[in-house]
Amino acid sequence: MISTTDIDRQDRFLRLYELQRNALWRFVRSMVRTEHEAEDLVSETILQTYQALHRLHDDKAFVSFMFTIAHRIVRRYQWRRKLFGSYDEVAAEAIADGDMLPDELADVAVLREALQRLPARMREAVVLFDIVGLTLQEICEVQGGTLSGVKSRLKRGREALATLLRANAAAAVPEVPATPMFTHQPIL
Repeated sequence: MISTTDIDRQDRFLRLYELQRNALWRFVRSMVRTEHEAEDLVSETILQTYQALHRLHDDKAFVSFMFTIAHRIVRRYQWRRKLFGSYDEVAAEAIADGDMLPDELADVAVLREALQRLPARMREAVVLFDIVGLTLQEICEVQGGTLSGVKSRLKRGREALATLLRANAAAAVPEVPATPMFTHQPIL
């Protein structure tokens, strides 16, 4: 039988989680390579957050509480993946995503590829701030360390991302050899 405290706990969790659902998905999806991995990690984050909800004394801290759990789950997954798994690029490319227009998909794919080339903590800081919308203090609570460290990772991450995206844009434009528009032929 379900007690009223369990129902209250479920209501509290759902009320807090609903506000952060999309942000959690964007964060986890940006940290892994496939949607299937993201789905698994989001599910694990939801479960662990719900199970640990009794430790949360202030609802205002829910965002950093949940993203700290997500951060740890993603880190553990990445560590395990290095030890046990390999990435199949052909299979990853075959996964269709029909939610966005093709030009948007291309832009998002370029951005995700560039994000994957950043160091993990730097990528995480950029994603948490620019995509998820957490404050610097909340990122500091999620990642640990100091506020100046978060600011530094964010600044360096943005600069590296801009460099990567500029390089990608330059590589996408084919170089056309310069040919004169008119050639002067001697008149005979």
